[in-house]
Amino acid sequence: MSGVTAHLSKVVPAQLSFLGIYNPSLGNTDETFRNQVVFYYSRAAKARSKGDGNDGNNANHDRELREEENEKLRQVGLAQGIVNFAQSFSNGEAVESVETERSRIVMHELEVGWWILGSIDLTRLPISPTPSAKPSSGTSAQTTPSVEYSSREVSPPALLLQHLRRAHSIFLLHHGSSLSDLYVKLNRPKFCNILEKFWTKFANSWDVMLHGSPAVDIFGGLKLASGGELGMGVGEEEWGSGEREVLEDYARRTDGLVDLIVSRFGEPSAAQQMDPKISTSNNKVINTTPELEPWMGSGKYPGAADGVVFSGVGAITRASLKNLSHWVEWIYGYGEYTYGVRDNPNSDRRKRRKRNPKETTPAYPSASAGKTSTKDSPQKPANTKDRREAQGHSHEIGLPPGIPPPIVSAVESTLDKASSGVESAEGARPNEIKASLGDPETWVKYLTLGYGTTWGGKRPQTPRQLSQQYVDSENDDAPSQRREAPMRYVDPQPDVDDAEERLITQIFQENIGYFIIGLKGDMESDGDGEDADDAGEGDWNSRILLRTVHVELTKDYSLPTPGETETPPSYQDELNDASSVERKNTRLQVIAYVHRPFIYTFLFHPRTTSLTLSSFYRNLHTYFSPLHRPLSNSTSPNRVAARIAAASNPYTTTSTTQGAGPNTQPIFDLVYDPRTLTVHSSIPNIPEPGTLVAEGLGGMAAAVGWSRVEALNVHSQILTTVAGTRHAMSEIERTCKTSRGWWVVWMRLPPSQTEPRKEDETQQDEYDTSDLREAFLVRRARDSALPGVKSVGGRMGSGMWRLGGGPTTGEKMGGPAAGWGPRGLAEGIGIDARKYVEGLLSLNR
Repeated sequence: MSGVTAHLSKVVPAQLSFLGIYNPSLGNTDETFRNQVVFYYSRAAKARSKGDGNDGNNANHDRELREEENEKLRQVGLAQGIVNFAQSFSNGEAVESVETERSRIVMHELEVGWWILGSIDLTRLPISPTPSAKPSSGTSAQTTPSVEYSSREVSPPALLLQHLRRAHSIFLLHHGSSLSDLYVKLNRPKFCNILEKFWTKFANSWDVMLHGSPAVDIFGGLKLASGGELGMGVGEEEWGSGEREVLEDYARRTDGLVDLIVSRFGEPSAAQQMDPKISTSNNKVINTTPELEPWMGSGKYPGAADGVVFSGVGAITRASLKNLSHWVEWIYGYGEYTYGVRDNPNSDRRKRRKRNPKETTPAYPSASAGKTSTKDSPQKPANTKDRREAQGHSHEIGLPPGIPPPIVSAVESTLDKASSGVESAEGARPNEIKASLGDPETWVKYLTLGYGTTWGGKRPQTPRQLSQQYVDSENDDAPSQRREAPMRYVDPQPDVDDAEERLITQIFQENIGYFIIGLKGDMESDGDGEDADDAGEGDWNSRILLRTVHVELTKDYSLPTPGETETPPSYQDELNDASSVERKNTRLQVIAYVHRPFIYTFLFHPRTTSLTLSSFYRNLHTYFSPLHRPLSNSTSPNRVAARIAAASNPYTTTSTTQGAGPNTQPIFDLVYDPRTLTVHSSIPNIPEPGTLVAEGLGGMAAAVGWSRVEALNVHSQILTTVAGTRHAMSEIERTCKTSRGWWVVWMRLPPSQTEPRKEDETQQDEYDTSDLREAFLVRRARDSALPGVKSVGGRMGSGMWRLGGGPTTGEKMGGPAAGWGPRGLAEGIGIDARKYVEGLLSLNR
């Protein structure tokens, strides 16, 4: 009992219970019902598999497997029953969420016939134990531990479904146009294996709590940077029109390049800001400025200022562009461990590359080379991998795979002593026979009977691994020293921290630029490694990682063969073609170039031969390095206010009768355009728990009072507004003041790029209501500007004012039915909201 009580004394955050994908048409009978399920993940089953161990009790193991199988079929059958039952009361519309006391269940039809089902265990909160009933004679009173289930801070069903839809789109980005096509193309085991690899990885990392920016995630659009896209044409040079011309010109004249996008995340590093040359030239010294963690792959969510700064030249559809940008956000958060980066999504398992028998690399790399050739994230220890690589090398030189490296090193040490004795007795050998049995390379040749090479041949040079760390390029004696001292295995020093070395290497590469998909290795090396390797573990300088994505091309855009060029149409052609919804996806090869704070994503024709040449990647690195600093300046979030002011001068509507002065609090915004599928937002993220920002201390949080509680209050209000206006298309504006003193204004605006209205048409008939843009403006109330000052209205002061007809829904939004009226709107947000949004719309290109 004490163990249970201790366990329940802690708060258990909400987490995923199970996730499944099924298709009812795959099993129409009781005997084939289990065939409906093609993927199923259970947290409880995963926990049992980790804790069971190998106890040899096969009976218990088989019983648990049967129980898991029965539970899976029961959950899927129950979900189908709920959907079929609800359709008879909802005009054929399927139910998408079910709330119980302990869980939140969501279900959604991803494609026709393909359903996804997920169950979330709500947050468990301990409550004070209550004494049990009157104790029996001879026993003492006992307390029963109790727990309360809470949905507070848990993502609402609409947001959970948006997460699942986004994951499904990224899955199809790597595998094809639909699950149905993939199921027909592959056999069932292969199909289920692919689903297992992706969705298990997603389920393990899915955060179902409110995090990041739920206000942005709920729309599921392409997130633009806070400074918008790069400027265009004469007069917008300060906003990046020159950089746009460089990117567009590169896309036009690069052989095989179909399209490219550029995304920005965070700010340049301290090293880049202090040393301009680190962004524009080949730096030969690793900068030692203190960076606590790498910029990419640290698990961070994209910030309010992050997003796309260049959305391409219009060769791919907006939907594919949106999915690609979401995948790039994953790359920023997870680095090389992102799905589809390090591991090939289309392979059953990772296969070791077949080594060329003519290669004469040492049996073990040097200690210095081992530090820099590993690209693992600091969060992933390399002990297992190093041990696996060592065993692999021992197998390559003819030894049994079970012999550990120390035995091999002992043999080499003995051979070194023997060879040194022979050399001292016989004198120096001729230059053409300068190898000895002490050389590991010669030891390899000896055991392989000399096949693939000849005795006494010249030793080939191995590519350098960040050689500037270990060799002074200006030292004239270094080449002779390398010739005199052959490379041998060196036992690692106990005081070397491999994780720290990898951290320094990654930070250095982020500062100067490298390919996370493409050529792996030092961009400054002169080695020619033209062998494209899809999943091998060869030398980093000669390894080219190629990946494939499936995207939709815009209307009338035919994919040119390498050597041909074609001007892609704008996405306006896509909007005007309502019959082109069923376009088939096209396979393109993708490479990703990282140069903090930018990620460049290039889409190439699948038969582009230049992608197999290492010189192409080094030329690309050299071409874009000078662009880094001007691109950083023109897309800086600090220039957003000036750019909006230059586009439109907002008219203030602040009342002067109160004598309190204008509201000087900053205005946060969010604008969603359903036609272009873009989201522009400056609303800050929800601070992470346990940080100073979450408590409203330090930086912007202290200035505007944006603590975690305030952020949850504002983001929850936006989510509630979105849910309440989905089926109320007659509404055009809502305004409310939250219980914590934040003004939230929501409005609908005309669609973008509408055609001129005909004389016999009304304004209401010239566009579909689903094309209307939506905008939010958020500002702290003037009477609640200082942290700790209580709002004069409190909860009873929160209210709604709606335009467009219909009864008020203030109570649903967290306030009374009586609204604030036009005067409250003017004095609340303090500006002409629609004119302010017009300035924001100029940031969307």
